[in-house]
Amino acid sequence: MAIVGVMGSGKTEWLELSVPLGHWIAGQGFDLLTGAGLGVMLSTARAFATTPGRKGRSIGIMPSEAHPEHGFVPLAGYPNPYIDLPVLTPLPRKQPDAPADALNRNYVNVLTSDVVVALPGGPGTLDEIRLATRFGKPLICVGPEPAFEGVPPGTRIVGELENVFAFVLARTSTGAG
Repeated sequence: MAIVGVMGSGKTEWLELSVPLGHWIAGQGFDLLTGAGLGVMLSTARAFATTPGRKGRSIGIMPSEAHPEHGFVPLAGYPNPYIDLPVLTPLPRKQPDAPADALNRNYVNVLTSDVVVALPGGPGTLDEIRLATRFGKPLICVGPEPAFEGVPPGTRIVGELENVFAFVLARTSTGAG
């Protein structure tokens, strides 16, 4: 079963994109991977989890912080309630002042995904787009083109979800069929 990673804003839900995308991923029988937080991560996971008859699981890669007794614990608010399989890593969120190659949970998000779909977001989303490009992951961005300022040259940006659906199906070997 293919894992479709959906990256995007941790604040804005982009409902017109995230809800139909979450339903579609579930309807195809794919697993969904997000960062387990709010914004796009929450709305996509909610749509995915509430799709009748879904077969895939909602996977959430959580940022953490050190804890004296438990080693690491999720940051407050993680995972959102629509995550079936929360994955706790000892990796933090990407910090704005961190070097470009600083390890963070974005590596796990991208490297675990078979296909990466990016919705508009902030610096963390841009980092995930750059990592997908660096590691040769199939990547497509959906939303208004100005929302993707700073992505690597040649990054595919589309305005319609139908283009995303075709892209994902062409790069995965499974689907509802």
